[in-house]
Amino acid sequence: MDGLLDFRRFTLGDDDNVAARCLRGAMDKLHTLYPGKRITTYDNITLGVETDSLYSETGTDIYELGLVDEELSAMRCVRTGEVVTFREI
Repeated sequence: MDGLLDFRRFTLGDDDNVAARCLRGAMDKLHTLYPGKRITTYDNITLGVETDSLYSETGTDIYELGLVDEELSAMRCVRTGEVVTFREI
């Protein structure tokens, strides 16, 4: 895929230390992007963000944590496919 970034989501078998650092960074980024919205942690690789989008059936957008190009911490919105990179904490 020329010109596109390759996103690989974490799995439960991946390194817990890396996932924990990414989780903290993702929470910080989501609080910045969606101030005042409720953010829920389902496990150490999946987050939910309260949304008022008409296209969301549950009122929550699910984000999966992972890596872009095997090196940049990122999360992908399951509903939209949007990928957001962030810094680990």
